[in-house]
Amino acid sequence: MSKPDVQVSPKTISPIQQESPREAPASTFSDEEIRVRAYQIYEFSDRTNKHADQDWFEAQAELMAGRK
Repeated sequence: MSKPDVQVSPKTISPIQQESPREAPASTFSDEEIRVRAYQIYEFSDRTNKHADQDWFEAQAELMAGRK
């Protein structure tokens, strides 16, 4: 029995698909820059805020908007 002639091309992945969702929007900022700003947000809330993810995304948004 012979195998059918099938050509399979490698799947191409765009650069956006390769990045994780956390890194994609802030690609121009390092994790360290975002971490520092997120900690400042946490400190501003008198360290009572227990929403680290929310602080992280807020820090990303602020950095992307050009605010610090």
